[in-house]
Amino acid sequence: GRRPKESIRVTTAMRVMLPLTPARRTILARAVGRRPALRQKISAARGLLLDAQYASKRRLCTQSETQLEYASSCWLPTTWVNLPLVSRHEASHDATLYKFGLPEGQSLNLPVCGCLLLRGPSDVVRPYTPVSDNSMLGGFELLVKRYPSGIVSQYLHRLSVGEEVGFKHIKFNVKEQYPFEGKNTISMVCGGTGLTPMYQALLKLLNTPGDERQVVLLYGSKSPDDILMKEQLDAWASKHANRFKLVHVLGGSPDDAAPAGSDAGSSGLVEGGWIDSAKIETHLFPAAPDTTVFVCGPPAMYETLCGERGKPLAEGSVLQKLGYTSEMVVK
Repeated sequence: GRRPKESIRVTTAMRVMLPLTPARRTILARAVGRRPALRQKISAARGLLLDAQYASKRRLCTQSETQLEYASSCWLPTTWVNLPLVSRHEASHDATLYKFGLPEGQSLNLPVCGCLLLRGPSDVVRPYTPVSDNSMLGGFELLVKRYPSGIVSQYLHRLSVGEEVGFKHIKFNVKEQYPFEGKNTISMVCGGTGLTPMYQALLKLLNTPGDERQVVLLYGSKSPDDILMKEQLDAWASKHANRFKLVHVLGGSPDDAAPAGSDAGSSGLVEGGWIDSAKIETHLFPAAPDTTVFVCGPPAMYETLCGERGKPLAEGSVLQKLGYTSEMVVK
């Protein structure tokens, strides 16, 4: 039979309710009039429709999540995800520590060693290694040095808390993996923000119960003011003095002497100039099948010490001349 007039009114009203614009509110008010029972039915019907819409969105989100690809245990997929900047503070005169948010209680769960890709303006992409470990929940931290012509570093410096930045993690971002099997001594050579992957590895090496391997860090900076994460490095050098050797190399040119009265750290040694063959031979563990050397820094450092990234140890490079092989060097 024919539907009751009241049912027809409810159906007609529902057609104009979602979305409920001001004009549609007027139409609905005229249709409903002052009848409380009819208003209650419309309200209930609208609630059911909204619940259905949200359920549909949840199903779509779940389906989308299951279709995402992941390169490792990292929470970030291989496609871009926007994350908010939640805090920032200056780590030095030209470097900033940025914290980006994750869902509450969520760890980044990034494998060590591993990095992320960050998308800047005009789709410029840069790799960054977090300096927070996986025990941090709800976010992660990046240490970024500013350069006058640095597109991404200047972009990050202009960001306000709450603004979002795109991140992803791909297979190429998964590097040599802890526990670095078969390596009993570990040497690290870095300059500037090349410290960040070394710092990530040190977090594991020095804080994993039962790991007592010997580690040395040869860290180049222009001056004491340019040393990044200085307090934590000093603390580690003091706490693990029996197995962690920290050596700062300070200078703006190869022949610079260590700054007079420089305090590079209460537990660290200080050398002047740049990292060179003599300093490597003095401080690093000698070439052997059970040793490894991590190198990260500016292009000139790679060129001199080991050759271009992504390629075997260069013939005639400092490390090659000192007896190291490609199997011993990680760039």
